[in-house]
Amino acid sequence: MSRTLTVEGDVNAVDTRTLLTTQGSVTAPSLVVPAGMKKIDRIVAVAAADGLAAGEVVYFLRLNGGAVKNGEQTIMFGGDGSIAVQAGSDAAPSVGIPFVLNDVDIEVLPSEVITIAAEAAGVDVGDSTIAVTIIFAK
Repeated sequence: MSRTLTVEGDVNAVDTRTLLTTQGSVTAPSLVVPAGMKKIDRIVAVAAADGLAAGEVVYFLRLNGGAVKNGEQTIMFGGDGSIAVQAGSDAAPSVGIPFVLNDVDIEVLPSEVITIAAEAAGVDVGDSTIAVTIIFAK
């Protein structure tokens, strides 16, 4: 048996840790690891940017909080870029391709809060939207 937790948020500046705390119309989804779950088994993450600034970034996912047994875990999950000639135009769409990481095996404590944050590093590409699904297992 597994349980999921999905969160999303906007990253609007490089080198800025941004907590992912919403889920579309759900403004405060529970960030508590479900009872009986002992590890993160899989992660699905996706990012897309509006490309209104000419730059290139890589995206990091940061898992932390009282639920993560061995301290913060940082995972690089994607990148994006735009060039000055196309920045902000329809000629350079950003397509978010899901990053799927199987067999993660990050130990967590059930009934504790997990903190899920994202960060872009590099040269600003504009506003990015990031969504992450964590799949917990026993």
